[in-house]
Amino acid sequence: MSSESSLRHAILGGEFTYTARPDPMPGDLRMSWGLAVLILALFYSRAKKSNFQKLQFMAHAVRLPEGREEVRGLLSGACRPTDVSVRVEPSLNRAVAFAHALKLVKIEKGTSVSLTDTGAKMAISIVESGETMKDEALFLSEVAPKMTDALMKRVWRLEDLL
Repeated sequence: MSSESSLRHAILGGEFTYTARPDPMPGDLRMSWGLAVLILALFYSRAKKSNFQKLQFMAHAVRLPEGREEVRGLLSGACRPTDVSVRVEPSLNRAVAFAHALKLVKIEKGTSVSLTDTGAKMAISIVESGETMKDEALFLSEVAPKMTDALMKRVWRLEDLL
């Protein structure tokens, strides 16, 4: 009997038990976290509305304490736009789609997202819950109102490099 046959026989004839265990998943990959970040970012934005560029920027920055500090430094003038890490968060697009389906947000002309009254009630509930999303809510309340199109243009296009 070849070693391949021995292995195959052991596998097919062996007794196995399986115990399902949940795989740990980082909070920023959970849809509930992404929805909450989206809702809070819009809640604290001017007119409870934002474009995708700003939402992408905030969704990436809010994930880690280092990202939050970079953005605070950018807004205070301690950092240049080239010093700030920026990337597209794929989870944000899914969160927007789910939030739209749940009627928490409206998408206008495919370029901007605004919070509905239902979404605003959800944001208030998140904020009032206490410890849940505390760091994220604090960060977004500080930076979302200060996000301007001009600043986003400088960050995304890296015009300071020229």
